[in-house]
Amino acid sequence: MAIYWPSCVLLIIVICIISSIFQSKENHRFLGQRVLRRTLGGFITQLEWIGMIRVDDNDLKRHPDSPEPLIFACNHPALWDAPLIIRRIPRLSGIMKAELLANPLLTHGARFAGFLPNSPRMTMIRASLERLSIGERLLFFPEGTRTREENGAVNPFRPGLALIAKESGIPIIPIFIRQDSPYLRKGWPIIKMPDLPITISLNLGEPIRALPEETVREFSERLEAIFRKELE
Repeated sequence: MAIYWPSCVLLIIVICIISSIFQSKENHRFLGQRVLRRTLGGFITQLEWIGMIRVDDNDLKRHPDSPEPLIFACNHPALWDAPLIIRRIPRLSGIMKAELLANPLLTHGARFAGFLPNSPRMTMIRASLERLSIGERLLFFPEGTRTREENGAVNPFRPGLALIAKESGIPIIPIFIRQDSPYLRKGWPIIKMPDLPITISLNLGEPIRALPEETVREFSERLEAIFRKELE
């Protein structure tokens, strides 16, 4: 990590500067998504090579790279959830905590790939709808933060995702992550080593659409119930 991440950050900064000069805003963002996918995917692959993790993500490998806009929603058990998804699904931007965009190891790659801060809330919703209207693909963690043990399978869902899906008319494709270790979950000390290897699985669910008669809150509650039923 001490060698890999600083090297990747430096490479991303260089590519980002050059790309911003010669490419359109959209092409610049798509290049950023490819670069981020390679760097994050490379890190996860190294963890597999050294035997730290075993990942079953065949469902994500089989997902077609279709041109239409898509919304992916995922539960959030650990810190590495986004890299696990991004390495398998191309052309993907995400919604991330605004304070994480100030992290020097994260901000350059996230901004290059067009990630959006989750606050101010209405600004995030408008930007997400605009991205979807031009055919882009977004990844949401509707819990807003990593799952807390006292909340069971998932934290209560925030209604922003339901509002975006209902307004855009685009179905939500759920991704269910299961992990057999508490490593990197909420409250886990970053320097504390777990029992190895850690087994992680990622599975796609059926697309979920908002019903015409549903309110945003009702749709959000139904979405949360689907995740709870699948993961408990």
